[in-house]
Amino acid sequence: ARRARELGIDLIITDHHEPDRELPQALAVVNPKRVDCPYPDKHLAGVGVALKLVQGLCQKTGHDNWLSAFVKIAAIGTLADVVPLVGENRVIAKLGLEQLTKGPHKVGLRALLDVSGLAGKTIDSYHIGFMVAPRINAAGRMSTADIATRLLLASDESLAAEATALAQQLDAENTRRRAEEADIVTAARKAVETDPDVGAHTVLVVGGEGWHRGVIGIVASKLVDAFYRPAIVLSIEGGVAHGSCRSIPGFDVLAALESCAPLLQRFGGHQQAAGLQLEAARIPEFRRAVNDYAHAHLGPDDLRPNLHLDGPLDFDGITPAFVADLMAMAPFGLGNPKPLFTTGPVDVADGPRRLKERHLKMSLRQRGRTFRAIAWNSVDKEPVMAGGSGGLEVAYGLEQNEFNGATYTELRLSDARRTP
Repeated sequence: ARRARELGIDLIITDHHEPDRELPQALAVVNPKRVDCPYPDKHLAGVGVALKLVQGLCQKTGHDNWLSAFVKIAAIGTLADVVPLVGENRVIAKLGLEQLTKGPHKVGLRALLDVSGLAGKTIDSYHIGFMVAPRINAAGRMSTADIATRLLLASDESLAAEATALAQQLDAENTRRRAEEADIVTAARKAVETDPDVGAHTVLVVGGEGWHRGVIGIVASKLVDAFYRPAIVLSIEGGVAHGSCRSIPGFDVLAALESCAPLLQRFGGHQQAAGLQLEAARIPEFRRAVNDYAHAHLGPDDLRPNLHLDGPLDFDGITPAFVADLMAMAPFGLGNPKPLFTTGPVDVADGPRRLKERHLKMSLRQRGRTFRAIAWNSVDKEPVMAGGSGGLEVAYGLEQNEFNGATYTELRLSDARRTP
């Protein structure tokens, strides 16, 4: 910003992170979290703030008809950034998903949807979060974000072959990202489970020499899922540790970092996700300091995962009208979670069968009605699902899936236990 000012260049910055006390000397710093900003929606994703700038430019220049194309991209970013899907974020996500499903698309976006296996499908928040966004993000994580930029900017049909090649390159980078991530997750879990200096604390602070910085945020999320504790994963190189933090509800990880500011070279982010940099030699000192903060702000109940159920729903209540009403509340995500129901007893009519050695697929039956069901990352629940006396009591959400042009309702299991 200083250099742009020296050169006489007008610089506009858009951001959605908590700003420092001193703002850059730019023509404009557009951030709803500025203390002097009256904009009512404070939870826009970074892409949402950029969209507001684009919206203003479109209005000023008489190009309102361009906006829907930008909303599609903003919806992808809003869902990928896991911001609360309420207020304007919900509007952006809902309208964008409708446009992504409806089309038509420029050649770059079309190639991305094709390589993600979503051509011609009804696209929802799950597809964006687990199929589209990881491919876009893989470029910046594993090599250069320029690959994704060039793809999304490809608009002329003459670029079809190049767009296809770029999409395939993103797909390959995403495959490489998954392999790198799996290796680091294995090493990080081993450290948590075998090293008392790491695993005996409320906040898991784990690091490794040469761990790929592009995936440590995902690894931190996986540790939170596995151990239900805040996690900070560090990539160490040349005596410097770069870290990514993910938290649990009720623990402000950014405030925790602020309490450790004298130990850190830099840090920033949000309450639930943040980044940092420090000297590698200070990691033990940092681990003690961040856990001192955690001990003062977290109790035993905060470290016990809870499953919030919206109410009972037997299989005979799952009617087409009910499912349609439920899906009208989509898109689901942070701030607007998909409703979870409970019922029991139910019988396992078929399965469970393992998928990729991590997931379980089965059919469940209750009073003559049978539904397909899937339990993601639940292979540890196989003994409960597979046998024992009595039926199953299940916690589940409802999904609408498509196969060979037909739409059917499937249960996504969150938990299960045997009933007497």
